[in-house]
Amino acid sequence: MTSPITRSRCEELLRRIKRFSSPAFKKQMSERFGICIDNALGTPVTTLRLLVKGLPRPDQELAEALWETGIHEARITASMLADPARMTREQLNDWAHALNSWDICDSCCNNLFSKVKNPLKLAERWIKREEEFVRRAGFAIICSLAAPRAKTKDEELIKLLPLIKNHAADPRPMVYKAVNWALRNIGKKNPRLTPKAIACAEEILDLYADNKSARWVASNALWELKSPKIKAMVAKRK
Repeated sequence: MTSPITRSRCEELLRRIKRFSSPAFKKQMSERFGICIDNALGTPVTTLRLLVKGLPRPDQELAEALWETGIHEARITASMLADPARMTREQLNDWAHALNSWDICDSCCNNLFSKVKNPLKLAERWIKREEEFVRRAGFAIICSLAAPRAKTKDEELIKLLPLIKNHAADPRPMVYKAVNWALRNIGKKNPRLTPKAIACAEEILDLYADNKSARWVASNALWELKSPKIKAMVAKRK
């Protein structure tokens, strides 16, 4: 049960979030960025980051209170404040099933889901789910864990390539774009992983010769990973 102090802090933070919202930006969220604006206020994520900058973190109680509001920006803020160590499996699943747009999905994955205990196991479990944004979340976790500075071992990322290959033909843009993103991030992490990602992309082309989604996933990844600019950048990484 939320304490009166936490409720008060939640209400104050919501007032600040609303103060920096605008109908014009809310419209832009939908029309320009393809964000679902159900329960959205129209406050930029850059502003949300500034609003939590001086707050003690993590703050699980405040995060849970913000999430319970159902407000789009409040839930993104909740992902910035939540304590990965205190998120239960039930909470993680509940939050994942509540996702309804790519921006909140990717924010939760980068800020929170990728930092819980055994995040790759969580990603694998969610990728096997059929729900659109739950599956996207699984791949978005991989994207975070394959970032250049992430300490994920090469062998762990290589083990995920079959999941990328198996789901490259998912017809839903929110899923197959995340599959592509994960494949590209793995390939760009370091020079050792680049040929593994390229081989995976080539296998996707062979496996799904007539599938439009899969061909885009693979062709786009190959175009980027083989570009001279990207190859030079990756060559500098350890």
